[in-house]
Amino acid sequence: MDLKAHHAQCELNFYRLLTLMPRWDDGEHQWGFVVGSAGAFRVQLSIVETARYTTTVEVVQQQQGLEPPKLLVRLYHDANMAEIVSWDRHRHWLPRYDYPNPQMYMPDEKLALTRFLGDWLEICHSQGYAHPANCETVLVSKK
Repeated sequence: MDLKAHHAQCELNFYRLLTLMPRWDDGEHQWGFVVGSAGAFRVQLSIVETARYTTTVEVVQQQQGLEPPKLLVRLYHDANMAEIVSWDRHRHWLPRYDYPNPQMYMPDEKLALTRFLGDWLEICHSQGYAHPANCETVLVSKK
């Protein structure tokens, strides 16, 4: 596994996700927005667990006619990183898999999920649904 690439992507995901969650550190626990000019799908973000150094966020993408996929993303505030810890009924991915395997995971499944989250968060931003003013209200410590 390319550990540098994985950590870099986790750091990007941390900042991208926080900009979609304005005022999270002031006690706000839920956000929702529509992606796509015709409202292709709705995104719901909810904080489901907080601890001293972590926050767990449930991410649900709702689309007409489809069962919504659910992600649990854990934010590590001390490391400024975010990673998917659960996707529907899947969790606890290994860094590397032999292929084929019983679950049919890709050899780099964990890194692929991290990249997917990054791409998905970038779509949310590129569609203009993270208002620029919200980005200024998120204070995070720089390394």
